Amino acid sequence: MTTLVEAALARSDRYLREFVEALHLCPYARRCRESGKLHRRVVLGSQDALEAVRAVEALPEDSVEVALLIFPNAAADGLQSARAFEAFCVELREQMSRAHHGAPPFYCVAFHPDLPRDLEGAHRAVQFIRRSPDPTIQLVRAAVLRAVRGSDDGGTRIVDPSALSLEQLMAISSPLSLSDRIAEANFATLQAQGPDAIDGLLASLRAPEA
Repeated sequence: MTTLVEAALARSDRYLREFVEALHLCPYARRCRESGKLHRRVVLGSQDALEAVRAVEALPEDSVEVALLIFPNAAADGLQSARAFEAFCVELREQMSRAHHGAPPFYCVAFHPDLPRDLEGAHRAVQFIRRSPDPTIQLVRAAVLRAVRGSDDGGTRIVDPSALSLEQLMAISSPLSLSDRIAEANFATLQAQGPDAIDGLLASLRAPEA
């Protein structure tokens, strides 16, 4: 019999392969998955989230650039809605910041199956793409984001985009031309495939109702 952990990882696999890679939402997603730099951990209780983060932080720096913390039991912890889970992510981010005196090694963002279907623009549509099968917190190594965004003195660093994963690119919040191009390309893909078809695909990937 498939365990809860195995089922959650299987849904995550399908999300990456059948949605992200199949629709070419990022040309580097397959490389990221196959390189082993994407670490996934199923967290069965929200009270264990900080412990899971610490376990990821303890891994060798060169072994993980992106981690996905998957919460298949989020509803049982009162985190069923996307808004509640996003608030939980904010609280976790603050705990991480305090633990590292304002400079945590990872940046985190919430993914959730019920994030809004807002297709009024390319960057607003990113929320739709973040409709993961289970509530998920994505951890992206801060050093990678700093390298992409450029140096603090306003200079620009040349970054090879083939070395970046989907998660890293989607997490970049600064208005870089690279992130703009990816957002626009993904928006065009969503429009070409049809929002209803995409909605149906994402619904088929999500965890079954209890």
